[in-house]
Amino acid sequence: MNVLDPIIICDDSSDQQAPTVAYGDSVFLVSWLDKRGTFPAIYSARVMMDGSVIEHNGFILHADSMNQIASVSAFDGSNFLVSWVGFDAGGFGLFAKRISPGGEILDSLPIEICYDPAPKYNPAISFDGTNYMVIWDDARLTGAEYDEWCARISPGGVLLDTNGIPVDTSQGYQYSPSIAYLAPYFLAVWTDEQSGDADLVAKRIRSNGTVIEQTAIPISSAAGVQLAASVYAGDERYFVAWEDGRNGYEHMDIYGVLVDTAGAGLQETGKPVEEQVHMVLTATPNPFSEKVIIRWVGEAETKEVTIRIFDACGRIVKKHTVCPANIRLSQTFVWDTRDNLGNEVSAGIYFVVIGEGEKQRKQTLLLLK
Repeated sequence: MNVLDPIIICDDSSDQQAPTVAYGDSVFLVSWLDKRGTFPAIYSARVMMDGSVIEHNGFILHADSMNQIASVSAFDGSNFLVSWVGFDAGGFGLFAKRISPGGEILDSLPIEICYDPAPKYNPAISFDGTNYMVIWDDARLTGAEYDEWCARISPGGVLLDTNGIPVDTSQGYQYSPSIAYLAPYFLAVWTDEQSGDADLVAKRIRSNGTVIEQTAIPISSAAGVQLAASVYAGDERYFVAWEDGRNGYEHMDIYGVLVDTAGAGLQETGKPVEEQVHMVLTATPNPFSEKVIIRWVGEAETKEVTIRIFDACGRIVKKHTVCPANIRLSQTFVWDTRDNLGNEVSAGIYFVVIGEGEKQRKQTLLLLK
């Protein structure tokens, strides 16, 4: 792999810290904490696929007298949403603004997710094909101990949960969440200290905001501390990685675990996870706008192989069946973004599925229009 020359996004003489990146419509949106003004503020800049920076030194999302920190961002198929923590003498809040791929700030005033005297930190964000889900640390119940709260925001910039959704308000501290979506659930992961140690736990959240587990799923309760979790949704399972101090705080390691959508951990490891693969499914290009080539290689145990494409709500929009000539197969199917009735589907997240049960393979598709 060749390492290219670094791209200078912002080299203003003041401090810039904590960048976050989202991608959509052939544009990277980079956001960061910037200290060039009287108060720390969130700035953003667009970077194109060829590495060119559209807004060198960036543009400010919202200028006010609040200290702004901890930006996170995501893309919904049409626009970006950037969320951040803001605080002043009156309290702490979580705010957001939408930005188009063309760099236009779509909200004149920030979307106020929450604001009150209690501390709030560490937001994380994901998009499920319908709405954004933002999760954060919130001390509103005690004023001191952090809990996990979340809220949904529509692509139109409407806050759907005006009072927030309590995800975990257990005794003790819960902090530093990460969140990802794999149909049909979000998986939120964070550090929990109610046992007296820093363990890693998780809960699943439905797209309507319903928290499934009353008691959090243990991800890792090994000796020492488990911190700074990061979760990502793969084709079939989530992967969670974290800083692990089971060998001593001064000797932190990186561990990981695969988690299925039923919330079950499959294997904790500090090494690559090995799995027997009976079928491989790929989709290129992805994201795509006009067509996507779906290819699968593996073993067919029946005379027919059916490929299904679902939308983010779980509805089948396309179904295609092939009859392989032999038990070892290599097949391709080109999806032209039309459903079974011949109508073009809208932009958004889709899921292509082949096989059944344990042999099932799934790939997430992002259709851009």
